[in-house]
Amino acid sequence: MDQFATADNTSAAARRRKARIAKGYSLEDLAIATGLTVEEIAAAEEPLQIVPQHHLERIEHVIS
Repeated sequence: MDQFATADNTSAAARRRKARIAKGYSLEDLAIATGLTVEEIAAAEEPLQIVPQHHLERIEHVIS
């Protein structure tokens, strides 16, 4: 059973986006690196979106 998380507050979503850009990743690049879709990554970068916790973990693993 998937655990879902809100893509959380504005600062965490913005931090993910800034970290992705700082690493030089486009949404498409990060999709390839994480195995997620562009839409799933975009949702994780938007505040208050409901996103599976494992998606956030996969994104964090690549951008950290």
